[in-house]
Amino acid sequence: MTLRKSFVPKGMRDMPHGILAFMTPPSDAELCERAVLAIWKSLDEHDLVNEEIRDELATVLEPLTALPLGDRPQRLINTLRLPDPIDPAHLYWLTRRLLTLVPELQALANARTKAGVN
Repeated sequence: MTLRKSFVPKGMRDMPHGILAFMTPPSDAELCERAVLAIWKSLDEHDLVNEEIRDELATVLEPLTALPLGDRPQRLINTLRLPDPIDPAHLYWLTRRLLTLVPELQALANARTKAGVN
């Protein structure tokens, strides 16, 4: 299986870590959009069987724990961070939950964008 590139934008991968602290944090809507893109990319490329990819996706989802989504983001993060080999039942659960979270994230992003909420 080939590993794909990071979810971190290409230009940001090479930046010194301290520079990122001065950048404006993304809005909640942008966090949701980024998470949706990362979820779709992982599912499209069948990368959830790879521990490194799951950990990277978990990192993208971490900011979602502050949004009004209950404990679902944390449960997904915990499952994503399971060590290899991931049990097929966990992989099935994870895939289903990620798919059901996508429309909710899209709706939340749209609502927050319209309301002008960060």
